[in-house]
Amino acid sequence: MMDFCLSSVRTFLACTAIVTLIAAASDAQVPTAPESSAGELPGLQQPGDDILTPLPETARKPDKQREEALAWYMDALAAQKEGDFPAALKSLEKAIAADPTASEPVKSQALLLMGLGRMEQAEEAASRAIQLDADDFETRLRLAIVLLSRGEAGRSVQLLEEALASKRIRQHSPELIQLHSIRGRLALELKDTAKAAESYGVLLNALERPEDFGLDFRQHNALMTDRNTGYQAIGTVMLQLGRNDDAIAAFKALARVNNDAPGDYHLALAQAYFRADRNEEAEASLYSYFETKHRSRQALELLRDLYAATNRTEQLVERLRLLSEDTRDVGTVNLFLGEQFLARGEIEAATGLYEQVINETGDADAYLGLLRVDVLKRDTDSLLTTMQKALRARIQIQELVPLASEIASDKTLAESVVDACLKRSDDPGSELFPEISYLCSTIAREIKVTEKEARLLQVTLDRNPGPALGIQALEQLGINQLAMDNYADAAGSFRRLLAVPALPQDRRVMALYRLSFAETFNANHAEAIAAVKAALDISPQNPELTYQLGWVQVQADEYQDAETTLKLAIRLSSGDPGTEHRARLLLGGLYAQQERWPESIEVYSALVASSSIDADLLRRTRLALSNAYVQQGDTATGERVLEEVYKTNPDDPGVNNDLGYLYADQGKNLEQAEKMIRLAVAAEPDNPAYLDSLGWVLFRLDRNEEALQALQKANGDPGFRDSTIMEHLGDVLNALNRGEDAVKTWKEALTIEEQSEHPDPAVMNRIKSKLPETGTETEEKEE
Repeated sequence: MMDFCLSSVRTFLACTAIVTLIAAASDAQVPTAPESSAGELPGLQQPGDDILTPLPETARKPDKQREEALAWYMDALAAQKEGDFPAALKSLEKAIAADPTASEPVKSQALLLMGLGRMEQAEEAASRAIQLDADDFETRLRLAIVLLSRGEAGRSVQLLEEALASKRIRQHSPELIQLHSIRGRLALELKDTAKAAESYGVLLNALERPEDFGLDFRQHNALMTDRNTGYQAIGTVMLQLGRNDDAIAAFKALARVNNDAPGDYHLALAQAYFRADRNEEAEASLYSYFETKHRSRQALELLRDLYAATNRTEQLVERLRLLSEDTRDVGTVNLFLGEQFLARGEIEAATGLYEQVINETGDADAYLGLLRVDVLKRDTDSLLTTMQKALRARIQIQELVPLASEIASDKTLAESVVDACLKRSDDPGSELFPEISYLCSTIAREIKVTEKEARLLQVTLDRNPGPALGIQALEQLGINQLAMDNYADAAGSFRRLLAVPALPQDRRVMALYRLSFAETFNANHAEAIAAVKAALDISPQNPELTYQLGWVQVQADEYQDAETTLKLAIRLSSGDPGTEHRARLLLGGLYAQQERWPESIEVYSALVASSSIDADLLRRTRLALSNAYVQQGDTATGERVLEEVYKTNPDDPGVNNDLGYLYADQGKNLEQAEKMIRLAVAAEPDNPAYLDSLGWVLFRLDRNEEALQALQKANGDPGFRDSTIMEHLGDVLNALNRGEDAVKTWKEALTIEEQSEHPDPAVMNRIKSKLPETGTETEEKEE
């Protein structure tokens, strides 16, 4: 049980009952007791295995409360000896009530509760016990294990460190080994290499010098044969951590214990020697491993590296031929040998070997080699045919994914494979597995031919793929359709995906999340909101989903609901700065859309002051903050904020445009404004907003002919109409004494604003003020 629960932290966390595994170490005298050795990690115990011991004498003067507590504690001892655990717990509660400052009854209560499996109460009691006794390492160890079962690894590590720092734990003792055994494995899982190396170093010392830690023969043997603490485990960990000398020491000790009989540990020792640049010893150990007649790929790779390090690469092929003799792993050697031929450009030799492996052993991995031959030969038809054979031989699609990436790195070959795959899919007489069309779709995606990707994904779905592949294909098709702005089709794909009964919950949530985007962009806001709410039913209080709901509600003009939702998203994402900041930015934008400028400014200002905001979001927030000040009428502050952004982003087109326009609108710094706006236009020559800014600053400079050209281009796209840009064109036409054209243009600007989704009364009144009254009346009569 111990091996199972502690083989990894993931498994460890699942073993809730293991909280009692160190129970035999509760008192200082237990480690030397014949029936329980602290040098071992004891198995699970039953309630009552840990017999309460009398309260130790203390330096403080006995009083009535202390005596009463002692009496109740002795009653608990008697009850536990008789197996009456409820009575023992009641007596302990009374002992604790009589003297709340005594740690021993609380510690014993925690221990008994653990034995009874009442973990929440045990955890609370253990927490109180360690607060009362700073050096109680036993309870800290047990509480750490309880917390691990709850997934609280960080707090567990802290408790283990506190236990190691206890003044009562002897630095060379069985208890210390217990602590380092658990701490080492946990640190390894948490990738804390320094602590892992320290703990496994202690275990290695204990194995090499058991007498220094007070271990008898039985305890030392238990430590050595435990698969988590033996030489093999320690050597493997030290090798993983780059502690090569310690790894060598551990594997040499293991060889010594096994009388240096050839074994797998010789391969590990060879790896440690090689990493320590001790090549001669590495090769000797590797050949000891080969004496087992095993030929693992790992060993062959080490042989290759050794030959390369000693300038003998040209001898490798001959050595591999010899190693293919007298072994059951001949297929492994030949597959590796085929790779060496491919690396040397000897394609025919590699092909022969792979075919030999298929004929003699049927090893499907040889098809992976033949696929690489086809890639090197750029033989598209053979490649697809070999893929079919590989899949028939039970090669999994996951094994072919790296090959797809390799093909995609050569665009010409990739395009050829994609087109050949589509051609086969159109031919009723051609066989094409759905796995192959899906792989071809991934190649199409990598080379960014999105329409062909969509066709291949549909081919995959039309050919009855398995459940897992069908889910992948539907998911990717929906993403593809979103990228191509096919929102209705994307929504359809995600709804088909949601109809799959076997769809895992996490992918269901993601499908609903993506569906909300598709429906929002398709202007189906009610369906989008329903999708996000369905995702929140599965994953309630999820900050990202809550933010998404707020975003959709903003698009649906449900401002009151959006405000409530975004405030909730901010509260939920306190530990997720990215989501929190986006929610605050959107909330500020919501206030701006409603012209609630003071609230907008407050939200933006708080976001700007955040120390954890990333640079891009900070820039966007400052731009929004500047606009809010300007719209509120505080142009000076808005200008100052923009100038601060400009100092840190002097080449940013958007910043140059916004600040240049602000200067132009005020009729100040016009030469500088022109330079800034021209920088923006150079970056995006067809951006209508930038062209409008250029026209406006030229108008302010009385260069109206140039301004006219810029503004005509800004208004040149029939699919894009903006009232302010059209109004500016009218202003320039008027300055050029083209009054009739100006009036016509202003009227068009007014119509654009009136027909906009959110007409602005201030803009409409400004435009109307430029229209002659007689002209307006005439127009009304004509209508």
